Amino acid sequence: MKRALLQPSLSALLGLAIAASASADKIYLSDGSIINDAQILTEGVKTVSYIPDGKKKKSDAKEVASELVLSVEYTQMPEDIAAAQVDADDEAFAAAVAGMEVYLQYVSGKGDRKFPWAPAFARCRLVELYKLGGELPSMVTSADALVAEYPESRYVPLAMVEKIDALLGMGDVEQARGAIDALKAMVSSAGLPKRWEFEADVRKILTNPTLKGEGLEKELQSIVRAAAAFPTVSNFAAVARAESLVARGELAEAEKALRKVVGDQGALDRTLAAAYTALGESLFRRAEAAESRDEAAAAFAEAQLAFMRVVVNYRFEYAYVAKSAFYAGRCFQEIGGEGSAAKSRKLFTYVQRRFKESRWANEARAFNRRN
Repeated sequence: MKRALLQPSLSALLGLAIAASASADKIYLSDGSIINDAQILTEGVKTVSYIPDGKKKKSDAKEVASELVLSVEYTQMPEDIAAAQVDADDEAFAAAVAGMEVYLQYVSGKGDRKFPWAPAFARCRLVELYKLGGELPSMVTSADALVAEYPESRYVPLAMVEKIDALLGMGDVEQARGAIDALKAMVSSAGLPKRWEFEADVRKILTNPTLKGEGLEKELQSIVRAAAAFPTVSNFAAVARAESLVARGELAEAEKALRKVVGDQGALDRTLAAAYTALGESLFRRAEAAESRDEAAAAFAEAQLAFMRVVVNYRFEYAYVAKSAFYAGRCFQEIGGEGSAAKSRKLFTYVQRRFKESRWANEARAFNRRN
């Protein structure tokens, strides 16, 4: 799995190294290969241009399709951005946002001659920082600002996808559908790479109220197959399909798909959080239906591990943390033994305090009384 400073989904796509060394940049591609010792020149919506190792002139520049770029590791960047990245690493998100805003104000209207890619990067990084802080409305406005200010940047379709997911997280399905249509229109009018069409299509499927159960799963499986060249999309669709399978009780098939996703080193954090949550739920259901105590104990233990991966490793993926923390607490209750009650109590209390407005807080409150 591609990791950056803070591990969330956009970090995996942006690349956040801040070392001020003289070494060159790295371009990580979706097929697992790496372009080493590159000097990034531009990051366009269709191509990323760079000067390859051993070359110095811009006339020697090469290009790689933007849709194949998973992340870029920048070894040099503007001081304001570097300082903001340090704040973000310390989880001082408000300070990081302020730092990015300072930089964007400085380059407004004139760009950055030394780091021409940096203004769009900073604007997209703001989307991520607001996500880390759980500020979904600010994610939406920041994504809109990026599209307006840097329409030719490779971060534009990425930010539009994040906007769609933020709107869905806010429960604003109608606005999300409008954003999906806007992304599809951009794909058509600007001739964007196929990846972004798939990103829009999978979300259009998920927001279609008439698709449920096997019908939904069939549509999602078509995306899994068609988008095989773009694992960030195919994995996302595969997890959504598996979630539907779990809901229908098709646990074996769901677990097979989910184990494949969590074994993919290129999977994004959001997708992994969703996958481990669904895997944990499937194992929990399997444990509840187990015929023997040993079989149940083994399934509860594996489920607990899956849920705790989300709580610990993907703690900024808020859409999944509350549910995973609750079920991890339930697993400890079912497993029993020394210290289990204290661990479940700690998890339930965390859910009640951190996600007090969620349904999981109410569930945690009820089960906490059993300790």
